[in-house]
Amino acid sequence: MPSFEFFAVIGRHALRFLEHLGRYFTLLWWIIRHFYFARAYTRSVFRQMLDIGNHSIPIVIFTSAFVGMVTAVQSAHQLYDWIPRSVVGNLVIKSVLLELTPLLTALVLAGKVGATITAELGSMRVTEQIDALETLAFDSVSFLITPRILAGITMFPVLVIIGDFVAILGGLLGAVAVAHIPAEAFISGMRTSFLVSDALFGILKGVFFGFAITSIACYMGYHVEGGAEGVGKATMSTVVLACLTVVVLDFMLASTLL
Repeated sequence: MPSFEFFAVIGRHALRFLEHLGRYFTLLWWIIRHFYFARAYTRSVFRQMLDIGNHSIPIVIFTSAFVGMVTAVQSAHQLYDWIPRSVVGNLVIKSVLLELTPLLTALVLAGKVGATITAELGSMRVTEQIDALETLAFDSVSFLITPRILAGITMFPVLVIIGDFVAILGGLLGAVAVAHIPAEAFISGMRTSFLVSDALFGILKGVFFGFAITSIACYMGYHVEGGAEGVGKATMSTVVLACLTVVVLDFMLASTLL
């Protein structure tokens, strides 16, 4: 009997996962089919771009600066005795552009942006504001969800670009101030290994990560049940699920596009 109970639990969770997956893709299909109506809410798109972009710049700058410094210091520490000093600049720019800045920016914003979106939409759902919009003949998906997803797709790559510049400057500071590598050697190493395709790949990751985080957050908030407690659970689930999705997407993109 215990073994049957185990399989029953697995089955229930699998069915629940498939149900959520179906509802998620149904929501995305509704957005695509009614995308034309979202043009009426252009002002809302710009407002969401401001919320997601401008308000996230400080945390992106802080995170990226220390990512660059840590990468430079650890690279110098591990390889300093047997490589030219310029190689540290090579490692920093490759690591920052291809992996560290897009991934860590997305993980940080999964907590900030994802939780905020879920809490906003969840609060509107439990206080019946979404039902009121639909009673007034508003398309609640086009009005509430589409602008947030469009803003995420637009602003996440911009935040990745800002993070790249700050991380490179942080790497230069860490190399010069902590690892005692001449700035000329560090910059020379960056110049010899910089590829535009690396930067574009990181920006492309930002597009995918922005879509994944905002769409998951919107889905979780839009389908909240259970009052304030449900909003809290949905917010926590959004952060966990968005982080896991970002990691999986990172692997898939690296496997297929590099």
